[in-house]
Amino acid sequence: MNQNEQFQANLTHARNLFREEDAVIRIKELPTMIIGDLHGDLEALNMAISIKEELEPANIIFLGDYVDRGRNSAEVLSRLLELKIASPKNVFLLRGNHETKQMNEKSGFFDELKDSELFNFANIVFEEMPVAAVINKKIFCVHGGIEDIIKTTAITKQNSFNYLWNDPSEIPGLNFSIRGRDIRTFGPDIVERFLHLNDLQMIIRAHSSLDTGYKWWFGNKLLSIHSTLNNHSNPAKGAVCLIKKDQLEIYTYGKTEYGTRIIDKTRNDL
Repeated sequence: MNQNEQFQANLTHARNLFREEDAVIRIKELPTMIIGDLHGDLEALNMAISIKEELEPANIIFLGDYVDRGRNSAEVLSRLLELKIASPKNVFLLRGNHETKQMNEKSGFFDELKDSELFNFANIVFEEMPVAAVINKKIFCVHGGIEDIIKTTAITKQNSFNYLWNDPSEIPGLNFSIRGRDIRTFGPDIVERFLHLNDLQMIIRAHSSLDTGYKWWFGNKLLSIHSTLNNHSNPAKGAVCLIKKDQLEIYTYGKTEYGTRIIDKTRNDL
């Protein structure tokens, strides 16, 4: 079996697993590890996996944007699918805005694959991915953000656009975004009302390029996490986080003279 055939087999197997999952995954077991954008960055994926092996979390959630920009989109995606296939009840792959044909046709994934049939099938599989996850009835995880004050049970795979695209903003309310006509920013008031309606504590999301690897918003009600080292900055940092019963740990890593290493660890009470 050649590389493309193995990739297709992984896609086919994972598609069946994604079909069985709801749009919003409910996770009870802790600790749970969360990984943000990877964008074809094999080095960042290897770093995240090494942290996972050290911490031994019960579950791991990837927040989307596996492909485009980096040099190894197909390999990163294929390895993530293999992780999902090996541990379908403990590894969760959420959909990001780059897991859409609209984006990955022009941002590197198509050019890397050089196979229209495989590319189209990958995008069919992406449509089956879950949109969000709720950890321990406290933490809402999503790639982009929220679109309105609604119950998480109303989220579907078919109405996922704004959950993949929206961004937080210090401006109150839902407002138009410079990203595009149908994309919105959501303010601290929207977050507060969304959390209250769903009896949640905070939101963890990806989607933003962050040189520091992470950023807190709205009095620690929202955390943006960014895991790739391909930030077009020198030096760039990536980060992952670990959710425990009463604590959130952030592991920041970057390139050093000794290779990619963890360079910082912070803790926040939940």
